[in-house]
Amino acid sequence: MPTSLIGVFGLARQSAKDTVAPTISYVPTTSVSFAMNQNVVTLPPEIGGTYFLRGSYKTSVVGSGDVGIVIRPNTVGQFLMAYSGVDNVTPVAGQTGAYSHVFTPFAPASGVDLPWFTCVKDTSKLYAEQYLNSKIRSLRIDIPKSSTPTAQASFLATTPTSIAAITSPTLDTTPQFQTALGTIALTQEGSGSNISANSIRMERFTLNMANSISEDEFSVGNLFLDNVTLLQKAVSVDMDVIVRDTALYQAVYLNGLAIPNTWQPAIYRGSLTITLTSTANIGTTTQPYQLVVNFPGLDFLMMPIGLQGAELVRATLSTQVTLGPSGADTYTITLINGIASY
Repeated sequence: MPTSLIGVFGLARQSAKDTVAPTISYVPTTSVSFAMNQNVVTLPPEIGGTYFLRGSYKTSVVGSGDVGIVIRPNTVGQFLMAYSGVDNVTPVAGQTGAYSHVFTPFAPASGVDLPWFTCVKDTSKLYAEQYLNSKIRSLRIDIPKSSTPTAQASFLATTPTSIAAITSPTLDTTPQFQTALGTIALTQEGSGSNISANSIRMERFTLNMANSISEDEFSVGNLFLDNVTLLQKAVSVDMDVIVRDTALYQAVYLNGLAIPNTWQPAIYRGSLTITLTSTANIGTTTQPYQLVVNFPGLDFLMMPIGLQGAELVRATLSTQVTLGPSGADTYTITLINGIASY
């Protein structure tokens, strides 16, 4: 009896649209819902017909679905590249075989576009499906206390195809990060110190990174999508915290002013950096695997604080990435691993 444990998912960047990626990176996953989604339409009731519908027909097909992963240093770069579109790579000085990848977004007039990816799903050695021309809709990174970071990605593909089962995939075995070993900086924008000593004691970070993409670029004479176009990018960060002082409350509602005071209409802006460092080194180097997420400008939106019985006081700080006064505040994600390019 086939089980999900013998299935596999992989992906890799294509050199061009409609060109299958020659080498697939196979990723240990926790869930895969990628599937062929065919659109089926029923013929409308026709005068002179019967009480029953005359038939149905297929209008189009796309590949789409979600993939859940435990973040591993080598293959998470595939997902970061799919979301960002720009990867500036430099070798780590004095550490042969270690590379620093800096993922950033691109401007609409830069001539860059979201890269095309080939995704592959093997259904427990029964059959496999190839999803040509995939682009990522969203990437959610979850960093909880006392655990390992995970991610959930959503894809859309123009051309799904049934292929032979994958016989001998090589999975990424690089070590996962441990969130208990991470470091956090949460400061007022332009300030060098944390908002308070307690403001960095978060129970969970949730990074929601979305690409708004077109999903309706069909044309007469084609059963498949002609193209997938990036329309907008959005990033938000939710932070779960035990409320130990009033610093974050003051930031969100009073723009950092002291209590007592009146509600302030100005938006408080903060900067956030999360650094995850592995206990394992890259190959034979002395450089550990590392993931650094930096948001230079976050709008603090809200932090409702409730009270519940004999419990600690908890709240969720909701923030949104906006360009801010500089007009250039977005994000930078730095990944140090043993992969030379994506």
